Parts: sequence; structure tokens; C-alpha cells
Amino acid sequence: MKAPVAAAVVHRDGKILITRRAPGQKLAGMWEFPGGKLEHGETPQDCITRELREELGVESVAGEILTSSIYTYPGGTIELIAVSVVLQSIQFVLQVHDLIEWVRPHELLQYDLAPADVPIAEEIIRTYG
Repeated sequence: MKAPVAAAVVHRDGKILITRRAPGQKLAGMWEFPGGKLEHGETPQDCITRELREELGVESVAGEILTSSIYTYPGGTIELIAVSVVLQSIQFVLQVHDLIEWVRPHELLQYDLAPADVPIAEEIIRTYG
């Protein structure tokens, strides 16, 4: 059974938003596209809007699904669904992350990304260079 998880792909000025998991969190110190698990009956778009509000304190508009990846962690298998997102503000209030970065697509793989996020980064690089 795969747990569906939504991840935000946010573009701004030719850069992509990534966030680093704070100490004490699962995958602490690793970078990811922000997001979280879908709740029952939620679409990936509904989920990502809620998660960005909860985790980063920002309102957003979720668009199309870009790609997805399946990855098995020791605790179980997830399907990471990448959703194109436009932020309404960038006044971030970090809850489960300790850093945010705006990076050019071709620089994404220079970061220590969570394993499930790597195929999404590769797809972003293929799509946006």
C-alpha cells in the first residue's frame, strides 16, 4: 500500500523552492520539495495548499500535477506527487524546516535531497533545464 504524498514545485524568478528538514524531524537535514501526506478524500492540490499553510505559513494556488515518484523508505512506501504551485506570499513561517532556498533547476541535485524527491528534481531539470 502506497501512501500518497504531495510535494510543491514552486517557481519564482527562474528558481525552485526547496526546504530543509529541521533537527528532530524525519529525514532531518535533508532537502525536499515542501508538502505532506494526503488526508482521506483530499486531492493532491487540496493537500499541498493545506500543507504549505501549515508548514510554511503561506497561502498558495495549486495547479497541475507535474510528475510523481514511488519510493520505499524503511517505514513504508510513498507515492510522491509533484504539484505546480503559485505562492500568494513569501513571508515564510517555518514549522518543520530550518532553512529554505531558491535554487536554479540545474543546481537541485547539488543538495542532499530526500530520496523520493530526487526523481522529481530530475524531471524538473529535464523540463526547465
